[in-house]
Amino acid sequence: MDENRKYRLLGQVLEAFTPGSPIDHKDVFAGRKRQREKLISTIFQKGEHAILFGERGVGKTSLANIMFDILVMMSSFSYVRAKVNCSESMSFTDLWKSIFNQLTFQTPEGTTLTLDQALPESPNNENIREVFQLIDNRSIIIIDEFDKVVDVNLKQYLADTIKTLSDNAIPTTLILVGVGDSIDDLISEHQSIERNIVQVPMKRMAKHELLEIIDKGLTKCDEFSIEDEPRQRIADYSQGLPYYTHLLTRESAIAALEAGRVIINMRDLNLGVKEAVDGKLETTLTAYCTAVDAPRGEYFKPVLLACALANKNEQQWFFARDVVEPLRYITHKKLEIPAFAKHLKAFCEDDRGRILEKKGPARKIQYRFSKPLMEPYVILRGLADGLIREPELSRPSVTASEPEQLSLLSDVSAPPINF
Repeated sequence: MDENRKYRLLGQVLEAFTPGSPIDHKDVFAGRKRQREKLISTIFQKGEHAILFGERGVGKTSLANIMFDILVMMSSFSYVRAKVNCSESMSFTDLWKSIFNQLTFQTPEGTTLTLDQALPESPNNENIREVFQLIDNRSIIIIDEFDKVVDVNLKQYLADTIKTLSDNAIPTTLILVGVGDSIDDLISEHQSIERNIVQVPMKRMAKHELLEIIDKGLTKCDEFSIEDEPRQRIADYSQGLPYYTHLLTRESAIAALEAGRVIINMRDLNLGVKEAVDGKLETTLTAYCTAVDAPRGEYFKPVLLACALANKNEQQWFFARDVVEPLRYITHKKLEIPAFAKHLKAFCEDDRGRILEKKGPARKIQYRFSKPLMEPYVILRGLADGLIREPELSRPSVTASEPEQLSLLSDVSAPPINF
């Protein structure tokens, strides 16, 4: 393959698969049909606002980012938009100054000014309503990383603002985006606005949605295609997190290019997995090493891998009993809970970086990975290190009426697991 062609194709791959940043254009966005429709419906309803919540890494920001493109595609050109990323130190005034600095209005004299210039020094919810009324267009305001807000006054003032905007049918839609298992995690005691907020939960993606990411991305890459086995495996390994789908497809495509090919095969995926865990996830590697560092003969690595493979509920919580079966596959030994209970306890402590978190009373304790992106990494690390050779990582595609099946070992129709 000549260099010009190689670098042209490489550029297309890097543009199509972007694990390091949220999607910002509908042409490379895949999946999330139900959530898209719910947000569109909210935007078209005066007085309604949306809160988009779920685990970190499930694509919340990407979905919020592409809503404007979808509206344009629907021939709704009259919208303006603004976006702000929250921080711990942000105040209510800071929030709205940042938002209104991105929007403009015309004075009676015909001068164009940014809306923040019409904002009082210490605005209240009525001031926000008055400023919005200066513009003729409908607006979409994305308030991202809302879970980072620690100022209780900001939360209370924003709740009051949402209520004021809704009561007065101001033609703007606020989309709050944040990490959480429920709306309570983000608005806590401010339940007075619940009737004005449309809840849009973002669960992990179903397998068919992850496959759509691969297929849609490769259509943006001239000549590229992928064999079915690595295509299926990438979706399985991703554990419902689009970040890993982008990362593994990108690294596999690069491996194919290095070999002078444009068809991605299993060899490319195996090389892509190794490159991902060794070179692209250094921060995650450090956290992983802290968690599993132990003298030879200890079971920290196998137990953490078994946790990643364990049956989980929709919020990714699992019980100690769910670790037993995958640990048997990994170690070829029948180890009961007392054999690894101390490992689970240690994973929740500072010495091992609190790689797991726990909740519930004794004998009913549930665990989950503190950082969702760590879970697929542990599986990929197990593959790269030879702890497992070819685990069954089936995540069957689901329909709109079915609950998402996130268990890695639940597909009874699958072939036996070989270790």
